[in-house]
Amino acid sequence: MATLPSSKNEIRRLWRADMPAFRSHLLRLDAQSRHDRFGAAVSDEFIVGYAEQCFGRGDLVYGAFVDNQLGGAGELRSADAIWAEQAPFARHIAAEAAFSVEQDWRRRGIGEQLFARIERAAGNHGVETIEIVCSSDNIGMLRLAAKFATKFTFEAIQSTGRLAARRPTAFSLWREASRDVADYASAMFDAHTRTMAGKSGERD
Repeated sequence: MATLPSSKNEIRRLWRADMPAFRSHLLRLDAQSRHDRFGAAVSDEFIVGYAEQCFGRGDLVYGAFVDNQLGGAGELRSADAIWAEQAPFARHIAAEAAFSVEQDWRRRGIGEQLFARIERAAGNHGVETIEIVCSSDNIGMLRLAAKFATKFTFEAIQSTGRLAARRPTAFSLWREASRDVADYASAMFDAHTRTMAGKSGERD
């Protein structure tokens, strides 16, 4: 179990180079956490295929690192958002958000930090409505979303929450761009570190 307090969590955007770490995080989810994230029991094979498709032009993925290990992730997906090459003045854009936190790392503020990061990113990229779909018995997700004034509608087996994203400001746009640059540099550094560690292991 990670031992660092929640104040030490590092939240950053994940890039294609981070896909192996993202995939490993999803594979470490226990059965209940997988059900909470995907709404059903899913196999390792499903997760491997899913992770490989999560870094397309319509995807934004953010990760929570504790002690350099990815233990939580937040995803924002839309085919209509600005980052998916739509016109910058497009309106009525909706995106779907999803979250996953490994069991041993819960109650450390990771979910709330990821939620806040997703909300800021959505507003800065032109999203007006964020939709969160989860099972009706996912109490943790429902409580987390309620902190952000998310309005949920309930059906027989699932809940859909809708959150109005904040409008961007000049400062928030500058901050988003600056963080993306820094996060990309971190992703490249981490990928290089993994490559060198692999080569070292081969020599041993």
